[in-house]
Amino acid sequence: MFSLTYFNHLIKSNFKFLLAFTFVLCAFLIVICNVFTPETISGISDTTKGTIASNILTGNGSLVNFLSNSFYALMAIFFPMVYSIFVANRMIAEKVDSGSMASFLSTPVSRNTITVTSAVYLILSLIVMWGIASIVGIMAANTFQPDALDVDTFLMLNVGVFLYHFAISSICFCSSCIFNTSKNSLLIGGGLPLMFFVISLLMKLSDSLEFLEYFTLNSLFDPVNILNNSGYCQEFMIMAAIGIILYVIGIVWFERKDLPL
Repeated sequence: MFSLTYFNHLIKSNFKFLLAFTFVLCAFLIVICNVFTPETISGISDTTKGTIASNILTGNGSLVNFLSNSFYALMAIFFPMVYSIFVANRMIAEKVDSGSMASFLSTPVSRNTITVTSAVYLILSLIVMWGIASIVGIMAANTFQPDALDVDTFLMLNVGVFLYHFAISSICFCSSCIFNTSKNSLLIGGGLPLMFFVISLLMKLSDSLEFLEYFTLNSLFDPVNILNNSGYCQEFMIMAAIGIILYVIGIVWFERKDLPL
């Protein structure tokens, strides 16, 4: 069910993408920790007060609050999401679409081995991404703003955003396993996460759009609940359950479907 040789192939073929997207996340964290002092955050809050930007670029005078309303509302959602969309499609649907999947299946590697190994890689790569981001964020905060970062809350935010991307990646992976063309795989596997992201942005721009929370997975990752240390355990479990279920569905579907090989 798992092939170390194929896993190493996935690492080599996707390493540059993982490195690039991880670098982007770390760069944003370093810049925010360096530039946005508590005084700057308060100034931005006063400047944007009464505007639509106040719902996004605000903080309550602390670094972790500003991070929750800026980094975890935008960059931490969008860039890893693009990574999952791109890599999940490359792993299965693109190989089927291009015909290269036939080459892999002509070896002793089975369909189940390919999908299970691919799923393990995608999940572990997200763990590595957020593990590195967590370390870099803490180091940057300690360097530029000693004692300004609530480390426990920061780490819990990273656990939450990882579980969010675990669920998002499962959508992308499942779609890649179901469809035989990259076009259809990206339409569903990429379209749904992007739709969720746009809906979450619209909700932040107007309180009258709160009903849209029922149409987006993003509402399950609520930094406010994490900051208040209440009500997020159930959301974490739901995201974990969604991820597990969709990964399993994708693996089983690919095992049983007819391939145009």
